[in-house]
Amino acid sequence: MAEKKPRKSYECTSCGAKSSRWEGKCGTCGEWNTMVESELQPGLVPGKRAAQGHASFESLSEANADIARITTGIQDLDNVLGGGLVPGALVLLGGEPGVGKSTLLLEIARRFEGKFLYFSGEESPGQIRIRATRLGVMSSNVQVSRETDLETIAQEIEKHKPDIAVIDSIQTVQSAGSSPGSPAILREAAFRLMEAAKSCSVPILITGHITKDGAIAGPRLLEHMVDTVLLFESDRLKHHRILRAVKNRFGPIGEVALFEMGNAGLHSVLSLAPHREDNPAPGRVYSVLQEGSRSICVEVQALVSRCYAGPPRRMAEGLDNRRLILLGAVLEKYLKLRLSEFDLFANLAGGLSSDDPGLDLGICAAILSSYREIVIPPGFAFIGEVGLTGEVRSPGAVSARIRELSSLGYKTIVLPEAAAKEVGKGGAKEKSVTLRAMQQITELGAVVGAREEG
Repeated sequence: MAEKKPRKSYECTSCGAKSSRWEGKCGTCGEWNTMVESELQPGLVPGKRAAQGHASFESLSEANADIARITTGIQDLDNVLGGGLVPGALVLLGGEPGVGKSTLLLEIARRFEGKFLYFSGEESPGQIRIRATRLGVMSSNVQVSRETDLETIAQEIEKHKPDIAVIDSIQTVQSAGSSPGSPAILREAAFRLMEAAKSCSVPILITGHITKDGAIAGPRLLEHMVDTVLLFESDRLKHHRILRAVKNRFGPIGEVALFEMGNAGLHSVLSLAPHREDNPAPGRVYSVLQEGSRSICVEVQALVSRCYAGPPRRMAEGLDNRRLILLGAVLEKYLKLRLSEFDLFANLAGGLSSDDPGLDLGICAAILSSYREIVIPPGFAFIGEVGLTGEVRSPGAVSARIRELSSLGYKTIVLPEAAAKEVGKGGAKEKSVTLRAMQQITELGAVVGAREEG
């Protein structure tokens, strides 16, 4: 009897869609040349599996929920994770090549005192040692392996039961019958590692590269299977690194940590706009944006210059350009500024990008300061959203923003009147801070020491 040939199917490397024949264009996501060949075992019908017996159940009220989190030694990272790593959690760390994913893993290894298994398919142990020496990581608790076979990795984790296991990266993991990085092996690796993590209560961190479409490790199926997805990205100037939780089954999402990359590794950054009273200049204003529960103080800059030819330009870096046009129109109407005769430029210093409406009042103050050639008094900061009718509205998390500014030495905070009343009722006002309330954008001229034009 002739041996049955293995059935062939084709799978899209972008979205994971399957097809019985090869196609130049994926019918699901529309991408070209993404269908790769994979083999099915004879007699295997997709979606069907043999019965495995009876499932075991446990009462939810009696389930053990007293699980101590594992701290990584990096406070900001623990905050993003919701208080630390949960035993048995599968965490995906995604980012573009060169952003510092492997460096962040070594930073964890430098501070972590428990047993640390590091599986690297991209570097040899000697190469990792070179980078670890530069970062000052000489812990004997860190065990490095070049192993890339999926089953061997899972068995070693189940055998040694480390406090933390790391796979760098998931694209290098391979298994019999599947090529590294294919949707089939990514799906299989995520499931097998999840089983190893849950059975041994070992948190496993896996790194994944960002595709050209912004997906982590190829298709979205990997992000759906893991417990936590951390996105590691750089600012537009490549000076800082931002770690963001976009999925977290054991904590809030939207939390961020801010790092700066240096020769000695990554170190946490509290603010991108430290309080400075030296070298004041018109058009420089300080404000604070909100990322999750993290308040980040930033410097907003504006330049208003006369336009001598052509229509006036409106350009923003790190800010929403359409928002800049809107705020310019509000200032022109309610403060009687002749901005139609001037070019208007705005910038969020430090390389960050944000569309937080709480920066509106700071942008308006910077524009007015540059237009009037008047320096904002030292120690001033601005918080507030500006509406089309000129009213100044309260943004979210006002108390947290005020605490951040107070800790950095700001003495006077200009904010909406509703926000000032809210802070006063809650008793969250810092004793060292003076709150200056506003209702309408027309009051901004008095704050920066300017008079309205008739």
